[in-house]
Amino acid sequence: MVQKKSSTLIWKWILSVVLIISIFISAFAIYLNQYWKPILSARIKEAIHTSTNGLYKINFENISVNIITGRLSVKQIEFTPDTLVYEKMKADSIAPRHIYKVEVAELILNRVHLWKIYFNGILQMKSVVIDKPVLQISFNNNKNSRDTLKKDTRTAYQRLSPYLRSVKIEGIVFRDADFKYVDHSSINPQVTGLKNLTIEITDLLIDSASQFDRSRFYHTRDIYAELRGYKTITADSNYTVQLDEFSASTAKGYARVKGLSLIPRYGEMEFSRLFNVQKDRYSMHFDELQLNKIDYKLLNRDRRLTASSLMVGAGNLSIFLNRALPDSIMDRGLNFPQLALKRFKLNTTIDTVVIQNLRVDYSEYNPESRRKGTVSFSKMNGTIRNLTNDSLTLIKNKYCDTKLTTLLMDRGRLNVAMKFDLEAPDGAFEFAGNVGRMDADIFNAAIRPLSLIEIRSGFLEKMNFNGAGSTRDVKGNVICYYNGLKIALLEKSENTTWLKRRGIASIFANVLIIKSENPSPDEPVRIANFRYIRPQHSSFFNLIWKGLSEALLETIGFDTTTQKEIQARLKKMEVERFNREERRDDRLKRRDERRSNRSDNRK
Repeated sequence: MVQKKSSTLIWKWILSVVLIISIFISAFAIYLNQYWKPILSARIKEAIHTSTNGLYKINFENISVNIITGRLSVKQIEFTPDTLVYEKMKADSIAPRHIYKVEVAELILNRVHLWKIYFNGILQMKSVVIDKPVLQISFNNNKNSRDTLKKDTRTAYQRLSPYLRSVKIEGIVFRDADFKYVDHSSINPQVTGLKNLTIEITDLLIDSASQFDRSRFYHTRDIYAELRGYKTITADSNYTVQLDEFSASTAKGYARVKGLSLIPRYGEMEFSRLFNVQKDRYSMHFDELQLNKIDYKLLNRDRRLTASSLMVGAGNLSIFLNRALPDSIMDRGLNFPQLALKRFKLNTTIDTVVIQNLRVDYSEYNPESRRKGTVSFSKMNGTIRNLTNDSLTLIKNKYCDTKLTTLLMDRGRLNVAMKFDLEAPDGAFEFAGNVGRMDADIFNAAIRPLSLIEIRSGFLEKMNFNGAGSTRDVKGNVICYYNGLKIALLEKSENTTWLKRRGIASIFANVLIIKSENPSPDEPVRIANFRYIRPQHSSFFNLIWKGLSEALLETIGFDTTTQKEIQARLKKMEVERFNREERRDDRLKRRDERRSNRSDNRK
């Protein structure tokens, strides 16, 4: 019993000591918490003000410190630029191009080594969690003078060194961030906004050894951003832009988009009726797009996007134009590829664009046939080299080379190479290509509605073409090897939307006009030279299509002059038929009159 009482007393004594120590530590922690609050607040504000040369200031409502766990919480943070200081920097030509404004509901610092801050000047912590931040970045195209004596060239470490010997944070996480980028480089600011963005920053380090480490981006090993389920409506409300996932990493130098779609609000004909003139309707989807080896430092500092490659994954692009509407007064030559690239505001250089399994459909509605014709390019693969609008890059190489292979109308293998002069004010380009073996009638989906011609039979052995063009015209030549060609001329039916064959005209064309093969027996192969003057409403692809189609019609003997001749002969035949019918009616009328007279005489 005595031993049992002694054991109980010992445990009571131990528990009492532990309780006293706990109370003492808690009281000491509360005291230090109150003591540290003003010190930390002052240090944080002073560090921000000093390290940014007075450009930024920080305010917050409450700061809570737990000495034991090393947890620090700051609520309702506002990180804002001082506009007076910024204007003075602009006057002194030392203002940065980007300024930042940040609002944070709560900032949580985990495992902060407070003793190291106080005694050693070392700010070290496990992680920073930033909840619901609102970040606004504004770009101003300041013409900074690089040789100004007033410019502060000190590193971030050199600015912080009077207060801290080093800063090390293993991870920083922005949760549910709202991001807005405002571009003030033009008269009307351009605003880009993103919501529910996640940003993860890895290994932030500022010390004497790392201050000149070029492998770090803003003193970090990596900044990773991710966005899921983004959707927005274009300014004209005619399209929805959506993506399934966006991600980017400064350490790995990539930016990736998955499931990117441009979705029209209206169907093809309904869309065209929204306008008084012809306007292209686009529909687009890409499974994946990825930029590789991006120079993020150059992008942030000079707004120049440089990347080694752009990978374009499987996707489809559809373009529709209603020709029933009047031509637009806008010159579509302005949208030639290299001229559109010139207007792109961001200085861009991409060494190689790799296209994989892309499908492109170009459709037009022809009011004469009341039908839609479509030219299709499927399983498109190829490369585009030296895609740039950057003046420094253009000094080295002003040409963009494109090589593509695709299935024309889902059947014939088409290989094409194009060369764009990126500095030519008239959008000059060159092209060459060939088409492999295929049945000629597969072109009917395009030429039946657009040209009112139907290919009844024929086989294409091969076709070679080349040419050059600009916003003025396109010219070149076509060599097409084919045999067994027969066509039918079409016209729209009066009572239905069907196209009917013009029997006599078709026979006339096949027997007297159309050349059923190339080369013809005992003759050299025919080469068709073409030149097509571009109307103002003609687009880049329409220009090439018109030039090649005219050359093909010339090859088979059905060029514009011949078509007019056929129409003239058909009209003459129609007049002769009408005259024959009139003479026949006259004969019948006279015969009836004679019969009537004989009948009267008998009476």
